[in-house]
This record gives sequence, C-alpha cells and structure tokens, in this order.
Amino acid sequence: MKQPLSYLMGGLLTLVTMPFIFLQIPTLAQTSSEEIKLVAGNEVGEYYSIAKDIEKLGKENNLDIDVIATRGALQNIHDVFMYESVPLGIIQSDVLAFLNIFGNYDEEIRVKAESLRTVLPLYKEEIHLITRKDIKSIQDLAGKRVSIGDEGSGTSMTASTLLYQWEISPKELVTYDIKRGIHELRNGKIDALFYVVGVPAKVLQEQISPEDNFHILPLILPTASQDEFYTRLYSKTVLPANTYSWQTEPIETLAVQSFLFTVENDDCSNITPVASLIKNNLAWLQKNGNPIWKEVDFKILQNEELGRMSKCVKP
Repeated sequence: MKQPLSYLMGGLLTLVTMPFIFLQIPTLAQTSSEEIKLVAGNEVGEYYSIAKDIEKLGKENNLDIDVIATRGALQNIHDVFMYESVPLGIIQSDVLAFLNIFGNYDEEIRVKAESLRTVLPLYKEEIHLITRKDIKSIQDLAGKRVSIGDEGSGTSMTASTLLYQWEISPKELVTYDIKRGIHELRNGKIDALFYVVGVPAKVLQEQISPEDNFHILPLILPTASQDEFYTRLYSKTVLPANTYSWQTEPIETLAVQSFLFTVENDDCSNITPVASLIKNNLAWLQKNGNPIWKEVDFKILQNEELGRMSKCVKP
C-alpha cells in the first residue's frame, strides 16, 4: 500500500512550490500592447533556446516577441497567470498534473492549474536520472541524497511526482541547477540527479566525460491499473547508445510532452498570431533553429490527451 499522499508528498510539495506561493515581487515590467512577452525558463535551458528562435522568427515577420528568462516552470505559471502583459509561456505537461495534486490542498494553486490552456504541443523531453555506477536501480535511491533540479523548475516537479509514484524515499532532496548538480555528483556530495530535457542535451555532453563514471538509470512506470493517469503523461522511450560520449548502451527511460501555454482568456489578440506564426513556419524553425524543432509534430493537436486546448488555436 502507498502511504497517504499528504505524508509522502508533503515535503516534496513544500520544497518545489514555496517559490510559487511566495513569489510576490513583480519580475516583469508592463509593456506596450504591440510587444508579446514569452516566459521561457533559465537561459542555459532548451526552453529559452527555442523561445529565442520564435523571437527571431517573429522579427522576420513583423511580430514583436520578447523572450523573458525566468527561474523555471513555477514562475512561468505565476507570470502568465498574474500579468496581462505576459500571455505565453513554455512548460511540461506533467507540471499541470503536479499542480492538480497540490491543488487538493491549496485553493489558490487549484485555481491557477484549472485556468491553464495548451496553445501548441512542442517536443517530448526525456527524463535523465544520472548516478554513479554503484547505484544500479531506482530502488537504490532510498536513503540517498538526490538533486531534483533547480528550485521551481519543471524537472523538480517531474522528479517529485515520479518519486511519489515509485514510492522512493531519499534521505535528502536538494534543488541544484544542472551544472551544480553535476559538480556535486562528481564530488560525492549527492548520489543522483534528475534532469528533464530534449536530447541530446548540450550541457550533458559538455559537462560530463567518460572519466566521471556516471550512467543513466533505466526508468519504467509501474503497470498497475491505478497508474493509468501517469501512463498518459509519460511515454516509454529509449536513449540510443552514444547519445552522449559517456553513455555507450541504449537506455530505456520515460518522456514527457512540453507545450506552449496560456491562461483561459477571452482575448486572443496575442495568442493566435504567435500560434499561427509557429504553425505556418515550422519548416523554417526546423532549418534555422534549435535541432529539437525537428521533433515537433502538430498532428498531436488532434489528440484529446493533450488536455485543455486554448480556444485561440484551431487544430
């Protein structure tokens, strides 16, 4: 039997949602109605990179898009929810699931979660659980020290959700960004780190070498019937051998869908133009932007499992 959700998730929820609950100081200036702000996460991350591609495409099509770096997924939700000048952000689909879980205990969070709407699906992100090679399975993380990603990031919520689902209780959870996490893993200060990103992740290629003796743990979801909710969020995938120079064998793992999002609103003036720009110029983005654009497929707009779609976008 799983322990009660409130018992297992309490510490995780507090750890990764506190920045969201107490984020009171405005981080974004109001802008003219002609500028469309897009919040996209940390500047070293893939979300920021693809957002800058959208910004560049907008300039070539007389659409003024301003990309804003943030602390992560929770701030993206906060900013899109709080500021009329910020209509768009990028996030992972399981972040909504995490907030829905947390919404059972906090009305403000529940309202925010229910207001979010999908604008466009982007690409699937692979879940990397990187450890030293003496750790052989996810169960070995019990009683260990684990980094679940930067505070308030999508990675932190994915890691928290999955640790609950696996019924794993690490000794300590820390919130390190990816570069610090690699450094602390190398120095033996932590035993494992989570990182959710489209592959191949440049930072993992540049910051880790074969001499570090790290590996990526294989990940699967439990197959019990009550886990159907999770199997809709996480798809099975394989990291091919040599995706990274230090990873020589294929690894089974899980992937989660990322998407462009907004909040429920009657005003489509800033949503429809950006959605149309991306949909009509995907070939340009695939040729001139981050290679991850080649993984984007708008056919899944027809997939009901994407959840609540914005009325500003037609499939």
